[in-house]
Amino acid sequence: MRVLIREVKSNELVSGLIREGKKHELPTLMDEWEFDFLKKAKESGKQVYILVKEESQGVIEGCMVFSIHETLGPYLDLLEVAPHNKKSTGKYKRVSGCLIAFACGLSLAQGETWDKGFLSFRAIGREVESAETLEEYYRERYGAIKNFHGFMEIHPEKSHQLIKEYLEKEEE
Repeated sequence: MRVLIREVKSNELVSGLIREGKKHELPTLMDEWEFDFLKKAKESGKQVYILVKEESQGVIEGCMVFSIHETLGPYLDLLEVAPHNKKSTGKYKRVSGCLIAFACGLSLAQGETWDKGFLSFRAIGREVESAETLEEYYRERYGAIKNFHGFMEIHPEKSHQLIKEYLEKEEE
């Protein structure tokens, strides 16, 4: 799926592509990522997607793992932007938003009747404070809420809004 990500240096929108990640290209801890996507991809039922720039598809800008959880339904197991896209020194913005919106689309396509459009996930950080910071970010930026089991959730109405903002929009 084609998406638009924003190059920070020029403030230009550039074409990106979300596609299934091949095992040989998935990021690992040895690649300076916080999560081992290759290890997670080996688990049953996991779908791994990467976001790359169309013009340089060998460089991963972000990665996610999606599955259908037996009790939670559509589930975002892992989400991470590439190390070179983190913090204020990051090269590209909109990467996590595009991947979350894509996961919302997968929820609509693969969810059962009762959970279509819902997306559950955990805000995972190395420290408790970083997880709390991530939860706040997901609340403010993507409209996620924390359920009584401690999982973050994006509800169907917000899923549709995120899809429109990140996957259907031609320009900002």
